[in-house]
Amino acid sequence: MKRPCSILLALFLALQPLAGQVSAAGRVAGSAGDGRAVAGDEGLVMEEQRGVWLATVVGLDWPRGERSHFVQRSELISNIRDLAAMGCNTLYFQVVSEMDAMYASDILPWRRQLTGVEGMSPYFDPLSIAVRVAHDNGMAIHAWINPLRVSLSDSTFRARTQVKHEHPEWVHNYGGREYLDPGNPEVVQFLSDITREILTRYDVDGIHIDDYFYTDGLREDNRGWSEPGAWNDSTLFAAYGNGLSLEEWRFSNIDSVVTALHRTTHEVKPQALFGVSPQGRVSNTCRLYADPRRWVAQGSVDYILPQLYWSLGRGDFAAFPKVLKEWESVMKGLPLYIGLAAYKQN
Repeated sequence: MKRPCSILLALFLALQPLAGQVSAAGRVAGSAGDGRAVAGDEGLVMEEQRGVWLATVVGLDWPRGERSHFVQRSELISNIRDLAAMGCNTLYFQVVSEMDAMYASDILPWRRQLTGVEGMSPYFDPLSIAVRVAHDNGMAIHAWINPLRVSLSDSTFRARTQVKHEHPEWVHNYGGREYLDPGNPEVVQFLSDITREILTRYDVDGIHIDDYFYTDGLREDNRGWSEPGAWNDSTLFAAYGNGLSLEEWRFSNIDSVVTALHRTTHEVKPQALFGVSPQGRVSNTCRLYADPRRWVAQGSVDYILPQLYWSLGRGDFAAFPKVLKEWESVMKGLPLYIGLAAYKQN
């Protein structure tokens, strides 16, 4: 779960790769010497990654209110230029937060934060502008997708073209929020189609997903499928379980999502990167039926960017040095980026 930092955004640092290292996608670190993006044969590459998440869900970072499209456009450009001036070289721009879009999509409706009405055109294309401004200022830009979240609240009015209306059989209401079910192969294809659309239409440098997998609390939920409020995937499990236990099947469903998006990313744009930002501890992420160790073993990620929002001085199991060491052991040489909560600074 991302939050704004003391300036605009959460920041993260690269522990790997170092200069000259080749990532899983074949991208070679540059040699600008100042950590900024430099032009190479395979697009924008980094000597050192200094990135930011720019969150658009509920206007956390941008857009701040339903202002005119002239003001929104100007603020977006200013934000990106300011981040570049601060020394940031990679922008993770949230383009899909509740199965809606911050870009001109044939699959998803326009994000309601732009106009106040979901599906209404804002008369400009935020992702197109973000790509141009980021690249003009020496920054790489990755399209950030919340993979399974449909709504923060089931009472929110949604456009008729929203997936919850067009494919209600794909969606679960759990605890007053709505989620896609990754156990449905049509959902996995839907997410792949979104990824393909972004990469085909926009010159982004990668696709980035975060920790919206199966919802928190589901793994500990002992209710039967037929009980009120339960996550009822019994029909899908019967059709696609293939002899696995329910738990192993759900883990494999998240593996399928990650694998499909990684494959689609490199099919469309071989030099692009695909990565995941899971929760800060491996055990926390596994509570969502998502196991990063499996993705590393399967070769389905180019990097992992865990959200390590804890302090160095914390004395328990979540102390920053302890958690960092755990992640280093997971990566097996793949690039590891560390997400920091700059908003927690005094």
